[in-house]
Amino acid sequence: MRHGAWLLLLPLLAIGLTFPSALQEPAAFSFVNGTEPTTLDPGLMTGQPEGRVADAIFEGLTFRDPLSLRPVPGVAERWDVSADGRTYVFHLREAARWTDGRPVTAHDFAYAWRRLQLPEHGGEYAYILHGVRHARALNLYEAQAEALRGPIAEAVASLGAGEVGAVAWQRFVTEQDLADRLRGTRDPLLQRLLARGDGPSAEELAGLPEALAREAARREARAEEARAHFGQDEGVFARDDRTLVVELEAPIPYFLELTSFYPSYPVPRWVVEAPGNAGDWFLPAKIVSNGPFELETWRVGDRIRVVRSVSYWGRDSIRLPSADALPIENPTTALNLYLTGDVDWLPDYPIELVDALRGRPDYYSHPGFIVYYYRVNTRRPPLDDPRVRLALALSIDRRSLVEDVLRRGELPARHLVPPGVPGYEPPPSAIRFDPERARALLAEAGFPGGDGFPEIGILYNTLESHKKIAELIADQFSRNLGIRVKPYNQEWQSYLSTMRAGEFDLGRAGWIGDYLDPNTFLDIWVTNGGNNQTGWSHATFDRLVAAAADVDGFLARPFAEGLGDPERIRAGRAAVLAAADPESRRERAAALRLDLLREAERILVHDELPILPIYFYVVSGLVSPSVGGFHTELVQPDGSRVPNLQGLHPLRGLWKEGAP
Repeated sequence: MRHGAWLLLLPLLAIGLTFPSALQEPAAFSFVNGTEPTTLDPGLMTGQPEGRVADAIFEGLTFRDPLSLRPVPGVAERWDVSADGRTYVFHLREAARWTDGRPVTAHDFAYAWRRLQLPEHGGEYAYILHGVRHARALNLYEAQAEALRGPIAEAVASLGAGEVGAVAWQRFVTEQDLADRLRGTRDPLLQRLLARGDGPSAEELAGLPEALAREAARREARAEEARAHFGQDEGVFARDDRTLVVELEAPIPYFLELTSFYPSYPVPRWVVEAPGNAGDWFLPAKIVSNGPFELETWRVGDRIRVVRSVSYWGRDSIRLPSADALPIENPTTALNLYLTGDVDWLPDYPIELVDALRGRPDYYSHPGFIVYYYRVNTRRPPLDDPRVRLALALSIDRRSLVEDVLRRGELPARHLVPPGVPGYEPPPSAIRFDPERARALLAEAGFPGGDGFPEIGILYNTLESHKKIAELIADQFSRNLGIRVKPYNQEWQSYLSTMRAGEFDLGRAGWIGDYLDPNTFLDIWVTNGGNNQTGWSHATFDRLVAAAADVDGFLARPFAEGLGDPERIRAGRAAVLAAADPESRRERAAALRLDLLREAERILVHDELPILPIYFYVVSGLVSPSVGGFHTELVQPDGSRVPNLQGLHPLRGLWKEGAP
């Protein structure tokens, strides 16, 4: 060990630390995974700790090339795409095998994708494949039909028989989640009422119950159709054992990135559905997987060990014989394990030691496609008032936080989408540091000087850096707004349960882009989105995200209501329609799509603030010089290099000097 490491290590050891007990010989490679995974079921997981393991033990139709992170052939050795971009035909490798020796078939993918969308399954990432034909209908329409026939019909009856004003109608639309529950409706009356800012006339209100009943019946029929066909013979289906057909509702520019992402991985039906396996089929004694590694052990609080799979089709390209993922949340403990050589990769470290670590040859740092933010529970007064949410946003001194506390090169976040997306221009944002304006907004909302404002909490998952940030922001709220704020922590699994239950005021969160596109940060916030968890709903936002997902549909049915820059959208639409050839049309449609997403982000960061962006991460950590294949820069097809914005380092691409 180098002399400099001991100089740093000795004072840390003096404070008294605990280390995981080593119950077996160390793996060839080990890394700190942050926290204990909640599951290794690809159809249920949502977090980075789970994802790192899933990428090792499972494989999708494609996988991310470690050198570029672009999708390359995985289980599918090749694919064909229709001229309109709506149909993919994947041809699977004959050599692809499960760890029990069975061939990986197209039926395994069709089953896994259907399972992800079944509402009774409860997969939070189901929405990521809603662009596949029938997927959204299978996942959501049964529940939406029940709501339209039940609580929404009752709420309409309570509106009375006269006209409904604009404010009351918009409140009704939000409270009843109509934008989401009626998304894609073909009923002319419902389309008009969702598109307009004013409320229904007495005549329209009289016709509303019948229109809702028709829409409920339509959604019930679509849900029944989807159950009958999705995963069977439409949407996604196996033409034969080695041919998988995927039908999209509209072209998805990043679709092959989705097929590299764990919600789309296959799962072994014969294992998942075996008696007694429903909740734990993914444990070492039961699991059957298909990735470059297989799960050997999972000792909670100690480590997850994966070993090179002997059944993997590309096993000769995998250089690591084994790897350990250590569930260590304490960054000081993790750093000591790295400095003593017990850990090869440390993705995080105590923020107060950044100056001591920055000059080390094994230190790395680069921009990240990651945002740190707070969710706001808009179901709880007074956080349901946009003026209050904006006041909170304006009272946070983000620059002081990143320059005086974090000091790793983080950028203050005035938007949700991090920089680095080719062709995407951020929208206007109301977020800045302006305590005077914040106090005025709070007074306007009925809380001058903070008087009468209830105490609120900031929930964060247990980590020292989250604690420091929460305490600093709570202090800024107190000093700048005169309100009482209590930071409190929960362990990861309890934190996730609390967030899902909506039992919080402000909740710490971070989001790593799943693919290099603004949509990965924006479609989270559609009404009732699996990762929304704020209770926030906005009809125009939902329409914009849907329009970006189907630009051809927007060209046929344009709208300008609620847009911040309608002329820009009109001009973009006109440019697409005036395109002289298919290639120009595709390019202009892609630009229009980004402008529609820009309008959606404007609603988040300029108008509504259901989330409070805090900062954009840098990806920084320590990696042993003996580790190869660890790329902080990615090589693009033209030979250029760009930062590894997502901070992904697939185990399949790593090796270690001296490892067998």
